Amino acid sequence: MSALDLLIKNGKVYTEEGFLDLDVGVAGEKIAFLATSGTSAEGAKTIDARGLHVLPGIIDWHCHLREPGFTYKEDFEAGTRGAAAGGVTMVFTQPNTDPVPNTLDNYKVQVELGAKKAIVDFHPVASPLRHGDGEVDKLAEFGAAWYKIFQKVDKYPYSTPAATANTAEILAAFKAVARAGKYCAVHPWDKFFHDEAIRKVKSQGLPVITETVRPLWYSNEEMTSAGYQLYYLAKRAKMKWYAMHAWQPDFIDLVRLAKKEGAIPVVASFEFMPTIDVVERLYDPAAGKWCEYNLSHDSPPDEAYMWAAVNDGTIDFIGTDHAPHGRKDYDALLGEKDENYTPPSLGYALLEWYGHMLLNKVNTGCLTLEKLVEITSVNGAKIFGFYPRKGSNLPGTDADFTICDLNKEWTVSSERVYTKSGLSGYHGRRLKGQVTCTVVRGRVVMEQGVVVGEPGWGRFITPEKA
Repeated sequence: MSALDLLIKNGKVYTEEGFLDLDVGVAGEKIAFLATSGTSAEGAKTIDARGLHVLPGIIDWHCHLREPGFTYKEDFEAGTRGAAAGGVTMVFTQPNTDPVPNTLDNYKVQVELGAKKAIVDFHPVASPLRHGDGEVDKLAEFGAAWYKIFQKVDKYPYSTPAATANTAEILAAFKAVARAGKYCAVHPWDKFFHDEAIRKVKSQGLPVITETVRPLWYSNEEMTSAGYQLYYLAKRAKMKWYAMHAWQPDFIDLVRLAKKEGAIPVVASFEFMPTIDVVERLYDPAAGKWCEYNLSHDSPPDEAYMWAAVNDGTIDFIGTDHAPHGRKDYDALLGEKDENYTPPSLGYALLEWYGHMLLNKVNTGCLTLEKLVEITSVNGAKIFGFYPRKGSNLPGTDADFTICDLNKEWTVSSERVYTKSGLSGYHGRRLKGQVTCTVVRGRVVMEQGVVVGEPGWGRFITPEKA
């Protein structure tokens, strides 16, 4: 047997038949073989995975890297360093950038930036809000896997045209996406609930700040009523609907109803960052202390209901909603705001802790390791046409692996923070389960917490089939 570029031996490897004791051989960027542990093959690099699990690379289906336009918050290089640190081998970047990827030319800008700077593989999510110019079809032909709309206040975030509160515009975009045969996700939001929350806070004589206003947003009633409207519009357009941010109980029940009805294809996700293990403060390693920012959080979800929906198949996949911001954005949280307040920093960085946090959830009984693989890689790859190249450990596919120690107990340290803000929401968090190595297309990009991958290794990946 010829020498391999990489040999992963003695691991418990995920397969379509479950986890098996196998060796994995990698030649170039592809999986060359799976063999019973103890193969005589040799690798230019060998990883002894005894006692470890070898997962298909975790994919983050929902993250914000902010480039182009807002690189003081995050960019492809810093964001994908964080991804590698968290066991993530591919990221789907969201369209709240400047320019917005709502034209083929704008989309190509992101592809070119990622090709130069990304450490893990990537795919920008397109916006369909230039459908009247025929851009939806152009984007699909170029390889855009799906589309996203922010159903928020008229221009959100950062005054970029990635959003609309105009439901007629949403329906027209849905029809264009349907003709292209793709899914469209919509961040469900209701402008009137947004405004009413601010009015209510002011009527109580409270300051209009994040910790008073934000807990009133994204309520069960708001998200579900928006969801029913979006589902109806998707049916009218005969479009495949991606129900995003499905974390409130009645919204989850709507997804169940839509799937049972079967009028159109429906898939759903929830996002880890705004809903699970919610962070309200950020730690500043440079100063050695917790910041004064109170991030607060949205109307509380029912976490048990969410994990039940994962385990019964209602939720198809999840993402981080990695939403980093610059120091000036977090500073803007301090002090009273005007009557039209929309906070500039709803969120925080999560990518570099993602895999570790998920393994901890396995150990606390929220889901099995097999289900983790399904919702982080397999299901989404099948839905959007990337399987088996991504989301599998099959021979001939991309050699993407998240190697992890399910039994490792450790405390999160913030001595090294890869995300651009340099802040951590998880400092001092005690976890069970740790990602020990991240491999992207046969190349080790993180080992024992240290990112060794180089910018430009990440590649723009397009669907193999619709």
